[in-house]
Order: sequence, then C-alpha cells, then structure tokens
Amino acid sequence: MNGTYVQDLIRVVAEIRRRREVDHGELFLSKRGIQRRDFIPISPDGDRPVAAVDGSNATVYSTPFFSLTVCRGAITAYRNQARDTLRLTPWRIFRVGEGQDEDFAELYREWYGRDPDAPLSKDDTQGAEAAFRDSIEYGLALIAARTYDPGTQLILDGALYAEHPSHRDVLAEITKTCRERGLLLAAVTKNAGATWDGVHPLVPAVMKGAGTLGIRPPWCLRVDEGYVACLHPRSTRAFLVTVPDGYTDDEVASVFSALIAYAGDGRVVGYPYPLLDAHRHAAIRYDQVQRIKQDIIAGCSTQSIDCDEYDEIFGDYHDELNRY
Repeated sequence: MNGTYVQDLIRVVAEIRRRREVDHGELFLSKRGIQRRDFIPISPDGDRPVAAVDGSNATVYSTPFFSLTVCRGAITAYRNQARDTLRLTPWRIFRVGEGQDEDFAELYREWYGRDPDAPLSKDDTQGAEAAFRDSIEYGLALIAARTYDPGTQLILDGALYAEHPSHRDVLAEITKTCRERGLLLAAVTKNAGATWDGVHPLVPAVMKGAGTLGIRPPWCLRVDEGYVACLHPRSTRAFLVTVPDGYTDDEVASVFSALIAYAGDGRVVGYPYPLLDAHRHAAIRYDQVQRIKQDIIAGCSTQSIDCDEYDEIFGDYHDELNRY
C-alpha cells in the first residue's frame, strides 16, 4: 500500500485510540464526584401513549451550481404497545446552493405560515440540508403537540436545541404547547458528541461508570447536557436524553417511565422503538434516490430537454470514468 495512505490510517486509528474509554468509568466517576445515589432507577409506565418524530435527507444530485437534496419526515403514535397511527410526509426536493433561500422560505411558509427569521448559510451544505429536514420534523412535532391527547409522551430525534435561528421560536412553541396541553416532551440523541473532559465521549463513560458501581439498568443520570439513560436491563448502550427546562422530578420520572416501556424491541434493545419505527419510514433508501432521479429525467423529457442538455447540468463525468 502507498506509504502516505498507511500513515493516514495510522492517524485515524490513533484518534480513535485517543478517544476510547480505557479506565472503565472510574476516572469519570471520580472527576465528576458521582456516586451510586446519583443514578436514578426507572420504573415503566406502559399505559402512556407515545408519539415519535424523525426525518431524513439524502443528496440526489450535486452540480457546480447547486445540490439537490430530498427530505421527508414521519410521525408514529403508539398506544398500549401497538402502533396507533403513522403519518409520512411526501418526498420534497430542494436546492442547496444557488436558490436555497427561495426553497427554504417556501417550505417554511408551508409549515409555519410566515417567512423564516434568517437565511441559510452559503458555506454550510450540511447545515442547509439539516435546516430543510428540521423544518419538516418540527412541523410534524408542532402538529402532534396541538392535536395529540393530553398525557402523550412526544419524542423527538436529536436534542431539544434548534440549530438554525428560524427554528428556535418553533421549538419554543412546541415546548409551550406541550406544557399547556399536558403532553410530555423529550428528545433522544443516538450519537451524542458530548465529552466529559473535552476528549472522551460522555455517554459511554456514564455507561461504564454504572457498571463499575454495579448499577443495573434501567437508570438515568443527570448531567450538564441533560440525562444519560440506559433504558433496558439487557441494553449495552445508553443515550443522551434532553427534556425542557423546568421539568419537575415527577415529570422527568414520567418521561423515562414512558421511554423504558417502549425500549424492549429485540432489534434495538434499549432504544425507544417508536423512534425506530419513525426512522424506518422516514429513511430515504438508495433505490428511492434512483427513482427520484428517474422522475427528474422523465420531467425533463416533457420539457424537450435532451440527454446532452441534461448532462450539461446534472451529468457527472465520474460516472463515465468509472466505466473503465
């Protein structure tokens, strides 16, 4: 193998080694002063209805002028351990790059009835794609907050923090509506970037710390970023969970009771499976991206755009090179 490539591999492995947990959580416990009593045991609440929201995005085309990203969202509602309703939005296609602000404003008006508070960043492709997806996710969450029965546990994918300025008031409205109508709100982060010392990941450290202390799940632990929780006795993973500011101990206990009641799916033990269900329906698969491409090509044919003209905009010469 090429020597520089090998050096790149060595550098990547070294970064993984730097961030791994090798002290089994003992150093984390001592540095944070965490003791057994800080871990809160959780009891299930199987009677509470649960609704989960997730969204997905995928790149369809990338051109010198703009990229095309496709987004959609899903909300699943469960009652008595069975799915009650499923709502899936249609595919939506947006420009990222030239024209992104026009597309973002149109989508924002559709969901919220007004113009966005700020444009998208011109230099942050991932952030722009996330803003389109989040507009749909928060829109679905707002519908759920306004229409679902009091007592429902609403679960969002990610954290209760709006990345784009235009979504901050929306998230505040979701939180306020849940509070006024008696719904509980929480967000579950699959892959949290939080660290406990600036280097080592927080969530695995808490998990190993619990093992060091002999604490059996389900449990949760209050941290600066929210709560770290292991939601099933056979789960090998914990997750970062955030709830609105001002929740009482009883409300927090109710949130986690609802989460563990739906964390026993054998495919992803310890992860709330209404969120898994929402993810499965929202996810945009490779074959669906290919179908969208074919639909774009079919639409071009209705406008007398021939193959050469199409390739001038969307053609990727890498496809030609990859044939050989």
